[in-house]
Amino acid sequence: MKPDCREAQAEVYTYLDGEMGFFRKWRMKRHLRDCPPCADGFSFESKLQQKVREDCVEDVPEELMVRVKTFLRQNGPTDPSADPTAGGSDV
Repeated sequence: MKPDCREAQAEVYTYLDGEMGFFRKWRMKRHLRDCPPCADGFSFESKLQQKVREDCVEDVPEELMVRVKTFLRQNGPTDPSADPTAGGSDV
C-alpha cells in the first residue's frame, strides 16, 4: 500500500465529515480521482455513513435537551477553534 493510500484511509472520516481544510481536501480529492481502490473504499464508507445517518436516529429525551439548553445558556457555546488540541492544522 502506498503512503498516499495509508494517509487517505486514515483521514477518510475527517473528509466525509467536512472537517478538512482546503488544501487537505484538495489533496484527498486528487488522490481519490487517481486511485481507484481508494475511491471504491471511499464510496463504500460514504454510503455506509449516509445509511447510518438515516437509519440510526434516536429521539433525544426531553430532559436531556432541557439540560443541554440550560448549560449552553449559562456557559455559552464552546469555540472549537480556540482549542489548540483540536488539530486545525492544514499541513
